[in-house]
Amino acid sequence: MAWIDELAPGQRKLRHGPVPEELKRRAVAAVASGRMKSREAAAGLGVQAAVVRNWKRQMLAKSREEPVSETERGKAVARAGNPAGARPAVPNSSDAAGPADALASMQRKVEELQARLNALDADVERQRREKRELDVEIAIRRGTLELLGKGPGADPENLTSREKAILVKQTSERPGVTAKSLFDAVGIPHSTYHYQPDAMNGPDRDAWLPPLVEEAFENSEKRYGYKRVHLELKGMGITVSAKRVMRLMTKHGMVPLHKSAKRYSSYKGELTKAPKNLVNRDFHAERPNMLWVTDLTEFSIPAGKAYLSPVIDCYDGMPVAWTIGTSPNAELANGMLTDACSTLKDGEKPIIHSD
Repeated sequence: MAWIDELAPGQRKLRHGPVPEELKRRAVAAVASGRMKSREAAAGLGVQAAVVRNWKRQMLAKSREEPVSETERGKAVARAGNPAGARPAVPNSSDAAGPADALASMQRKVEELQARLNALDADVERQRREKRELDVEIAIRRGTLELLGKGPGADPENLTSREKAILVKQTSERPGVTAKSLFDAVGIPHSTYHYQPDAMNGPDRDAWLPPLVEEAFENSEKRYGYKRVHLELKGMGITVSAKRVMRLMTKHGMVPLHKSAKRYSSYKGELTKAPKNLVNRDFHAERPNMLWVTDLTEFSIPAGKAYLSPVIDCYDGMPVAWTIGTSPNAELANGMLTDACSTLKDGEKPIIHSD
């Protein structure tokens, strides 16, 4: 403050004696809130700026040691913001517009970030759900292999209720897999699963049958399937269903060495490359001899089998030509095609579509 004495001698206020605590608090509050600088507050009280800064450090240290209640803090802020009973300042609308716009912009950004977080959470939950479903499927596959093995009679797609219950029980013992999550995947109702333990503890009604089935199967030198084995048992006076025999043969791995002969078919496959499908399911014709369709039909009659090869005009649905024979060969189809082409006039080139 030496410059005040030089420029305005005698104008500097010098305080003699202690400063009241209320004035100290107001000065510190003004400096702490940024409304005044320490030297300005010191000039008003007639003390050095260092003294005001010292008051500030002391009060801050005291406030850390002795926490102030919310009520006292509110009163202190009110006293500091409204000294000597002054009316509270009303902010100008033009000054408040800037902070309000900034706050609205920040709120929009927060909402956008929250929406992105929600979308990410939903995606993570979906991936977790898919992972759980894959884990359940893998556990079922492994449990099925452990239950049935890899023998020739093992059929994972044709499990009995008992095998399904065992599969659910064994698979649910794996970490992270519950029995409830396996019911739909395995295909067993909730009630059936809880019924099976009692049923498995009861007597096996098929205990007497597998030795007889195996005997009939071995007597055929492992050549009979379940139908022939069923007939053998019927000849022995044992009446059981064919499906029961099939289930037992599958369960015990009784698979014939040779498969049954397939029905004879003279079809040798396509000799040439298949033409393009020009019709593409549009069988509408605007004039006669524009689009023909043909097919080969088999009829069973008392004298044997007969085959009809017609060609139909899509314009009116009437047959153009046809041939009948006892063998479905190329001669039958070619004869029909020759007869149909003989009805064409000059310039008529129909499309013929076969099944």
